Amino acid sequence: MSKTLAIDLDSVLADVVVTWVNEYNSLKDSDIAKEDIVAWDIHTLLPITEIESNSIFSDVWIHRWKDIPPTQNNIGKIIEKLKTENYRISILTRRERKTIPYVYKWLESKNIDCDDLIYIFDSTPKSIYPFDILIDDAPHNLAGIKFPKKAILFDQPWNRNFDWPIRINRLSDLFRIL
Repeated sequence: MSKTLAIDLDSVLADVVVTWVNEYNSLKDSDIAKEDIVAWDIHTLLPITEIESNSIFSDVWIHRWKDIPPTQNNIGKIIEKLKTENYRISILTRRERKTIPYVYKWLESKNIDCDDLIYIFDSTPKSIYPFDILIDDAPHNLAGIKFPKKAILFDQPWNRNFDWPIRINRLSDLFRIL
């Protein structure tokens, strides 16, 4: 029987903050880097509102989806290898509806083939969705995971102060811990 890996899209598969920072710098005549984003709520770090921050994320997905790099080269092959090792792959992502077509285009462009693509449009916790293991960069998404489910934290600058027992730096690190 296969196990289901639920993998977050933003900042686990798609390194969207790289493009977000580029867009922010262009709009605000600033010079920040991804490593400067050390808190989940960007609007608490920068002179920007939460609405503006979210708007930039949406705009990046809609207008610059081709510029969003994967978090690792050949990420589609990594997903495919996980599938051949008897894992069902669910991409579980919270987002605005208007970005959906561009997410699909991005996944196709990176040859990422998943079994499920689940969009969350509200504040429903990811923990209620069907999976065995969740890979996510957001500490608040992991906090609600209860046994027998497991969670793996994908390392990013904004979660480095979050104490979690299993952390990976690259999706390919899964092969040594699964």
